[in-house]
Amino acid sequence: MNNDNYPTNQPTGSDRSLLFIVAVAGVLLCLGTAVAGFFIGRATAEPQVITEMETEEVTREVEVTREVAVPVVVESEAREAPPVASEESEDVVEETAVEEGEEAESEPEVDLPTLRLEEISEIDFDLFYEVWELVDEGFDGEIPQNQEILYSAIEGSLDTLEDEYTRFIRPEVAARLREDAGGSVEGIGAFVRETEEGQFEIVRPIPDQPADLAGLLPGDIVIAVDGDSVEDISFDEVILLVRGPRGTDVTLTILREGEPELLEFTITRVRFEIATVESELLEGNIAYIKLTSFDQTATEKTVDALESLLAQGAEAVIFDLRDNPGGFLNQSISIADLFLAESVVLFERNNAGLDQVFRANDGDLGEGLPLIVLVNGGSASASEIVAGAIKDNGRAILIGDITFGKGSVQQVYQLSDGSEMRVTIARWYTPSNSTIDGEGVTPDIVIEMEFDAEEDIQLLRAIEYLQEDQ
Repeated sequence: MNNDNYPTNQPTGSDRSLLFIVAVAGVLLCLGTAVAGFFIGRATAEPQVITEMETEEVTREVEVTREVAVPVVVESEAREAPPVASEESEDVVEETAVEEGEEAESEPEVDLPTLRLEEISEIDFDLFYEVWELVDEGFDGEIPQNQEILYSAIEGSLDTLEDEYTRFIRPEVAARLREDAGGSVEGIGAFVRETEEGQFEIVRPIPDQPADLAGLLPGDIVIAVDGDSVEDISFDEVILLVRGPRGTDVTLTILREGEPELLEFTITRVRFEIATVESELLEGNIAYIKLTSFDQTATEKTVDALESLLAQGAEAVIFDLRDNPGGFLNQSISIADLFLAESVVLFERNNAGLDQVFRANDGDLGEGLPLIVLVNGGSASASEIVAGAIKDNGRAILIGDITFGKGSVQQVYQLSDGSEMRVTIARWYTPSNSTIDGEGVTPDIVIEMEFDAEEDIQLLRAIEYLQEDQ
């Protein structure tokens, strides 16, 4: 399987002593320029690893120099994971497919809509100066440093787009995300997400890591970190508070359903590797493969695991995408291709005229094996691309909970100060030409997991289904 033809990339997003005029100039600069990368992934509401992997968006990563109009160069994440679906549209005009061993053909550049810089440059910032002059003269309190004012102005202006995936990532958070992409992180070891209510929820502690050993449970809500409330700070800021150097302690105040009082857990941070793929041969010659993230090694490691299990006598596969937050677009396509014969994987479209179909080809290792795919509410973005493609093509049964519901593709721009800008550039659709945005993929067999369940009833049902089928 050759992945080079698939669009790529993920990233998967200070000195505050500047004059106000510099801050305003910075706003204009950020609005008018960018340095890019495609990212497939999930939304803010997606799980992050509190080591932490945030729910990743389907992305494509591209490096360019600062220009107003940036052509999208398709390499091979996410966004943040796969592209997102939005409204239905007409048949796709272009098709992209690559046979195993074939050299990837370069994809056409897509002209993105240029920013309306003429209109932005006509904005009268006199009111902005007028407001801050009054604050500077009379405010009875501490005035933020100029960098904070600049960042807040950027974030506030982006809120007018009403798109939670188009967002500005501050330098310290962007640095953490880049660190996480390497697979080795320092933290407490838990998948987390931001709920619809804006709360910081533990999705799943990683087995045998500090959060798990301390007693945190899925569904726990973090109310405070080291005694300070997290109610009025952003999700990314909470992540930064929870993370820290290995060997140091962090105290989390937890709201747990069914408990009359708040709970406190003091956890010592550690450094550990996040395994992209976990695998084992189950009883009955069933290959169990869990993919935790669609990073740029996902396909290679999944193929290696499958080859190893087949050599041990595996005759069927359970492919576990639960709590997988997404990743690179190219990886979602090639993973789907691993299990699909020639067929459509996804459609990708935008308002700028992009209208493309990505296809799987015959001849891959997992195509003829009995297959079950496990999903849940933590399966987002790239995970949903794979699940939607497998379901719509009738390739396998999906078991678990309804998935997260992210159907958009983001492009990631790396800015001059180390911050990142993520912009929604397209929507993706399943092979049946449907959007999963805000709805998710519904499994063929819906089984809801209880947080305090002693057994993995979704996995047990998958094993049972395969045994019945045999």
